[in-house]
Order: sequence, then C-alpha cells, then structure tokens
Amino acid sequence: MSTNTTTRRLRPRAPAGAWFIAPAGVLLAVFLLWPVVRTVQLSAYASDLIGNPTRFVGLGNYISSLTDPSFSTTVGISILIALLGTALATTSAVVVVVLLRRPLIGQRLFTVVFSLPFAYSAASASVVFAGLFAPSVGALNILLSGFGVTGPAWLATQGAAIWAVAIATAWYEFGFAFLVLTAAMRDIPPEIVEAGQLDGAGSFTLAGRVLLPLMKPSILFLVVTQTISGLQAFAQVQVLTRGGPAGGTTTLVYRVYQLAFGNGVPDFGRASVTAIALIVVIALITFVQFRVLGGRPEE
Repeated sequence: MSTNTTTRRLRPRAPAGAWFIAPAGVLLAVFLLWPVVRTVQLSAYASDLIGNPTRFVGLGNYISSLTDPSFSTTVGISILIALLGTALATTSAVVVVVLLRRPLIGQRLFTVVFSLPFAYSAASASVVFAGLFAPSVGALNILLSGFGVTGPAWLATQGAAIWAVAIATAWYEFGFAFLVLTAAMRDIPPEIVEAGQLDGAGSFTLAGRVLLPLMKPSILFLVVTQTISGLQAFAQVQVLTRGGPAGGTTTLVYRVYQLAFGNGVPDFGRASVTAIALIVVIALITFVQFRVLGGRPEE
C-alpha cells in the first residue's frame, strides 16, 4: 500500500452536515450579515444628493443623530407603541383563550373568527382602522357617541394617535397570539386541570394558579416576538398618521424611511445610524424581557 493511499485514508473527511448547512449559511451571509456590515459602513459616510456615500465622517452621523432632540423622542415613541400593542394583543388573547377553554356552542366558528387577523397584512388592517378612526364618520366615534362620549380626533392629536397606532398593531398581532396560546392551552394535561378543580379552585384561581403558569413559555415567546414586531412598525404609521401629528407617531423604522427616501434628499448615513439604534433597542429590550419573564414555568 502506497504512502499516498494511506494518507488519503487517514485524512479526515468533511462532515456531511457542513454541506447541508452551506446553502443556509450563504443565504444568511447575503441577506443578513452583509446588510448589517453595509449599514455600519454607510453610517460612517456622508451622502451626496442622490444618496451615494462621498465623504468619511467617522462618528459624525452618530453625534448629530444622538444630539438631535427628536431622536430620543422617536426612540421613546417606538418603545411606547411596541409595548402598548404587545400588552393589548397578548392580554386580550390570553383572556379569549381562557374563556374558550370550556366547550361552547359555535366554538369552532369563534376560533376561526379570532384567528382571522393573522391572515391580514399590516397595511390592509391599517386601511380598515383608518376608516374606524375617522373623526366624524368613523365607526368607533359613532359607537362612543351612542354612550354619550365624544370621541377624540384619533389621528390628529398625539396621545390619541399613539393609541390608534397601538390598537391597529394589537389587532394585527392578536391572531397570531391567539393561535399560539390556543396550542399552548391544548398541550396542558387535562389531569392537572381536573386536580385543580377537585381541590376547589374556581375559574379565576384555576386560570391564575394553574393555566397561566403552564402557558408562561408561550406568553414569553409572544411578548418578545410581538415587541420586536411592534418596534419595527411601519405600515401602520404610514397608512394612519405618516408619522404625525408633528412627529408624534414617528417610529425608528419610519424615521429610517424618512431619512433615506422620504425627504427628497437621501441621507443614508443618518438612516443607517437610526437602523443600528433600532437593533440596539431591540437587543436591550429583549434582554430585559428574558431576564424578567424568563423563569421556569414552575417558578
């Protein structure tokens, strides 16, 4: 046996798994890693009138963005809309799923209806809510007037506009939350529920002491993913308020759009800084949520 043949036999072969993950690695590098690298690169350059990077400014774009009072306001508005939307969507989904736990007439119909928001895009849902929030002919203010309440100008005042965007976001996210929590509810062993009922636990005690703790991993998943989705809100803002009134609903993603495409003169440098800030905000909030809510279900 020749030395070359022995060497080839002893040489370790590339594991087959590497070839299977290679396509995913290429896609990850092209569509995720490279855009991030390019964003960091653009954040260090000033742009010309058509958006081409022309002059290296180092941290200049970061300094001008972070010292702009509207930047911190935009961060706060983005977080507020995301948290409001997440709280509304997750809480309402939990309540509905717990109420539908017991057999009801037409339960399958209710399940289909409550799942429908998941089938809509954010843009189409926002168009519907634009009609609902119309000040004089909108269904919501007409409904409130029936109870003797004068509805606000939902899309013309800052406080009401934030709630309008958050409500539209929550409705859009509710369908997915309902499906996830329905699956989580069905995975709860029935003997655990029966044991709680035999111990004399009422409906509220059973929900608070048994059902919700067992559903905690699913609730954590929803809180994290829906907060990330809310921080990336764009279609709702574009359709309902276009960032107004007076920038009162401008989110970080909408600010990126305005800087890069919406103001006539593209400023890809500051837009890239805003995009990086969005990544940092998402990472920090996700870390806090896992620290606060990430305990084991039995805890």
